[in-house]
Amino acid sequence: MMKKKITWNEKTVGIVSLGCPKNSSDTERMISDLSSRGYKVVPDLEEAEILLVNTCSFVTDARRESVDTLLELSRYKEEGKARYLVGAGCLVSRYRDQMGELIPEVDLALTTFEEHRLGEILDQVGGSTSSPLSIRPALFPLPGARLTPPHRAYVKVSEGCDHPCTFCSIPLARGGQVSRAPESILAEVRDLASRGTREVTLIAQDLTRYGQDLGLSDGLSDLLERIDAEGGIPWVRLLYAYPTLVTDRLLSVMAKSRTVLPYLDIPLQHVEASVLTAMKRPGNVEFMKRLVDRVRSAIPGVTLRTTFITGFPGETEREFESLMDFVAWARFDHVGVFAFSREEGTPSYSLPDQVPHRIRMRRRKDLMALCAGISLEKNKALEGTVQPILIEGLSEQSDLVLSGRTRGMAPDGIDGEVLVLSGQGSPGEIVDCRIVKARPFDLEAWEIGVPEIPEA
Repeated sequence: MMKKKITWNEKTVGIVSLGCPKNSSDTERMISDLSSRGYKVVPDLEEAEILLVNTCSFVTDARRESVDTLLELSRYKEEGKARYLVGAGCLVSRYRDQMGELIPEVDLALTTFEEHRLGEILDQVGGSTSSPLSIRPALFPLPGARLTPPHRAYVKVSEGCDHPCTFCSIPLARGGQVSRAPESILAEVRDLASRGTREVTLIAQDLTRYGQDLGLSDGLSDLLERIDAEGGIPWVRLLYAYPTLVTDRLLSVMAKSRTVLPYLDIPLQHVEASVLTAMKRPGNVEFMKRLVDRVRSAIPGVTLRTTFITGFPGETEREFESLMDFVAWARFDHVGVFAFSREEGTPSYSLPDQVPHRIRMRRRKDLMALCAGISLEKNKALEGTVQPILIEGLSEQSDLVLSGRTRGMAPDGIDGEVLVLSGQGSPGEIVDCRIVKARPFDLEAWEIGVPEIPEA
């Protein structure tokens, strides 16, 4: 959907990126492409003549935020502050045919498969080129721009997903899995290392399926061995693994690695076979227990993270209690809990036995309370220990203390933070700190070598 031809004045672009790290990675590549074509990305939206919103559509709240943001930025055009509005990302991909009717204020709508064309299209809109638009997908050009701080970065290894989970809208927006060539990933990791990046988080909808479409039998393990051999990044983190694809070799590679962190996020979603079958996911309680035991046996001290959905269609009280019992047994380090969101276009939308919203939310609250108690107990076990802490900068909770993360905490608030109450450190430094106080999800610490602060 491209509406009009405009002559650009300053070629300034204001960008709002919504959603997950995978979306942020896409935004970084669009910024890099625009910069290479002479466009200037500006932080103040009021100074931009072109506005771009990279949208999310994962759940209802995300769609609402994306629509609200597009409508809010359309007012900049009405007020004469901007001249062109671009919508990109997952929401546009899901509702491409309806975008003109739903949000006519959007001048250009690009799906996730067309975002590589943004710079070309804007050039044509501005009359700076008359060459035909490229139709060759370019999903993984190396980004020059980063939305993350210089000391950490996300590296996307594949796009899309082949799993048929009935609750998930991602294949509707991003299609099937397309893996990136290993050489391209390694080139990006080398580039980040040369810039002094301290932590790289490898991201994909399913990391453990990486390379299967390229004919690689154990692509993720091969990739990790090559990254580890490079040795340029101190911390390499993995998000996310599919339960049935966590191979013994992957666990062995992680256990032996100098750089790959003992951190694994395996979204289980549920443990009862009947619910998992309705989700079109494999497993049962016994399988999940064997998986947890296998991971912990192979990687001593591993941090295990997972997610669960409460109130999936057909979930009974007995099945929910079974999930609670499993979580109490497994004692995960970090857990994300989501009440089932009935997403239009997904198979679960029309499943029978929909669970009332209030029950979904009550079950989520109960499971979150259980997880918070487990988290507090695990954090208390860290009191008095010395942990390497990656410094992020000043804490948002107080500019009098530093914020950092242990090896077992993913970035961007996914797993909490460490408040470093005494000591010094610059963003990206890895500093040994003694844990002095546990909270349900956060920790407090002092840098080693700094005199202890006497209690008042």
